[in-house]
Amino acid sequence: MRFARRVQATSGAPLAPLLDVVLLLLIFFVVTTSFAESQMALDLPAAEAAGPADHSALAIEIDAVGAISIAGEPASLDVLARRLEEAEAVARPIEIRADRLSKHEYFVTVLDLARQKGVEAIGITVDAGSRSIADQPSGR
Repeated sequence: MRFARRVQATSGAPLAPLLDVVLLLLIFFVVTTSFAESQMALDLPAAEAAGPADHSALAIEIDAVGAISIAGEPASLDVLARRLEEAEAVARPIEIRADRLSKHEYFVTVLDLARQKGVEAIGITVDAGSRSIADQPSGR
């Protein structure tokens, strides 16, 4: 005597496509997050009256040895000059982020180049902190 086999009915949607989509979303967010952190590691000077950063501004970074980076990508002075001209053409503000240990000369070079290209809106990024020159040990 042969008995008919019972067919098990599945309820709900299959989970394999759902897991594939979740895995792809996870990979997407991991990759895009790693790109967002590609800026130079800078030790910015502190200021008590620091305001909020302008996220629409063109970020120019200067590290301790004078290397220039624009929006996380290394750049020469020629590339910087072109990007400053583009920013000035669309009235985009610039923001200079200079390391605390960088020479004043590097900062002045970038600032002077920005003024030559006609950029009017220039910001300086600092850490919001309570350290001041009076709190620093003197080098005497």
